[in-house]
Parts: sequence; structure tokens; C-alpha cells
Amino acid sequence: MTRSRWIALVVLVVIGIGLLVAVVAVPWGDDAPAAHAPTVYHEGDDITVKQGDEFVIALPANPSTGYEWTAGDDSDVMFVSSHQVEGGDRPGAPGTQELAFRAQHTGESTLELVYSRSFEPGVPPAKTAKFSVTVK
Repeated sequence: MTRSRWIALVVLVVIGIGLLVAVVAVPWGDDAPAAHAPTVYHEGDDITVKQGDEFVIALPANPSTGYEWTAGDDSDVMFVSSHQVEGGDRPGAPGTQELAFRAQHTGESTLELVYSRSFEPGVPPAKTAKFSVTVK
């Protein structure tokens, strides 16, 4: 085999390995972000959404204390889910609780959230948060 054929063979092998690495390393849609991620609101925000849309309310929380945010009844929105986003590496570090809602009916209302311990019925909540909600 001549020297030019060896060079051509090495170049082809390098290109083939490069293509194999690209195929394995490139994400193919499974990790793609959602086409329409819900809007995230924080304390003090007014919420305006379309009927059927989902939205998220993010509030500071520390579940290691036994406290969690819960939503009161609201005829215009429906509670969907809640999860805790960690705030640090230390055990017991405060973080953020994200509560997801779906806009059910058009109208204007006030959504009230309370920060309390479920195992202490009758005890006033440690905090409350109110959001003005407009569903169009």
C-alpha cells in the first residue's frame, strides 16, 4: 500500500470516529425543553393567563421545618401539583416550593396560599401570600 493510500485510510477512519462520537453525543429530542413552559410568578406578581393555560407560583420554603405552601379554593384555577426545589447543599437549607395551577374559568379572583404545618390544625399559618388572578 502506498503512502497516499495510508493517509486516505487514516483520514476516513478519523472521519468515521468523529461521526460516531457526534451521533452518540448529540441529544435527539428526548431532552428538548417543552414547547411552551408555564410562566413562573413570585410573591407580589399579578397573574394574567388564558383559559386552559398552566402557570407556576414559586415561593420560598423550607420543608425540613414541616411547613409547606397550600392553596385555598379558587373557582377560576385548579391546583395541579407541587414540588420543592432545593436551595443549597446543607441539610435543612431553605429552597423554593413551586405550585402549578391550570386556569379553568374566565374571571377575576384572588388566590390565597398559606404556609403552615398540616399536623397543626387550628394553628394560624406562619405566612400567607395572595395573588390577583385574571383568566381571559
